[in-house]
Formats: sequence, structure tokens, C-alpha cells
Amino acid sequence: MITNRIALKFVLVGVSILAPLLLNGSNASAAEISGIKLPDQVTLEGKTLKLNGTGLRQATILRVNVYAAGLYLENPSGDAEAIANSDQPKSIEMVFMREVSAKQMAEAFQEGFEKNCVADCAKLKPELSKLQGLMKDMKKGETMAYHFLTDGVEVIIRGQKAGSIEGRAFSHQLIRCWIGKNPPNAGLKEGLLGLKK
Repeated sequence: MITNRIALKFVLVGVSILAPLLLNGSNASAAEISGIKLPDQVTLEGKTLKLNGTGLRQATILRVNVYAAGLYLENPSGDAEAIANSDQPKSIEMVFMREVSAKQMAEAFQEGFEKNCVADCAKLKPELSKLQGLMKDMKKGETMAYHFLTDGVEVIIRGQKAGSIEGRAFSHQLIRCWIGKNPPNAGLKEGLLGLKK
């Protein structure tokens, strides 16, 4: 009888210790890449999007880390085209690892769009210009996010909504800047798709 009481006491103590960890699971299981922590999930349009994969945007032949990024989806997928063509909400969350100017960001989107757009590219130039106009100078540690919605893209800079660009077609094309056939660097695409081991 005493042995059972002691065993029960250990079980209850164990539950009381584990309960907070289970309730705060999102913090405990946040992903980390090169010292940068990204949440394991985000909420968008009332839906919970799970981290599909993480990657580093690297620049120049020296492979300088520019930002760490995470791709969030309702359902995990390694199929870039299926993700790009899907109308389900998705998000790319970024944490900068060095200073990047608004001009550099705008130029990167211009190049990424030209290399990866597969349909209605000429028609989408006004939307691309609007996106470029939303860019800000980013400092190390600052965040940026792109929420891909059914009817367009919402841009979040330093936790605040910077603006949005309407259009389903633009939403489908913009995400290809990260996961299209010609991504900024192969490791970024592979990481976001969860293919990098």
C-alpha cells in the first residue's frame, strides 16, 4: 500500500513537471538554424501553419548568411510546384543576419521574379513594383514575413503590416522567388522544402 502511494506521488510530480512543458511546446520545439530561432508554427487566417523547413539565404561566392527563413504550410510538402500553385495559406518568416538595404531587397526580388516567374509575368510587373516599394532597410536581428493568401500577399516588417499586394496570380508567382527552379541559392530552397539533411 505504501509502495503504491509512493509510486502515485512520483507520477503526480512527473505530471506537474511535464504539464508546463507540454503546454509551451511551441517554445520548447522552436527550430534553430545557425543560431537563429524560428517558431514551430504560425497562425494565419485562423489556421495553424506548421514549419515545413528552414533555410539560409546566402550571398556571393563566400556564402555570406543574409537571413534565416522558415516556410509554413498547413500540410508538410516537398513539392515546390504544388506549394506554389496551392491556394492554401502559407507563410515565409525571415530573420536577418546582417544589414540589407531596401534597394538590395528590391533588386533581389526583381532578379528572383525574372528567373522564376512562369505565367502572366509581364502583367504582374505593377504588383512587383508595389512590392519593391514596400521594402525597408533591415538590420541584423530584424524580422520580415510574407503571408501568401488566396487573394494576394501580405508583407509584415518588424512585426507590423507594411502593406499588401492583391492578386492570386501574384501570390503564386512570388513564392517561387524562394522555391522556384532558380532560387537565390540551392540550400535555401532545399531547406524550406524540408529536403536538406
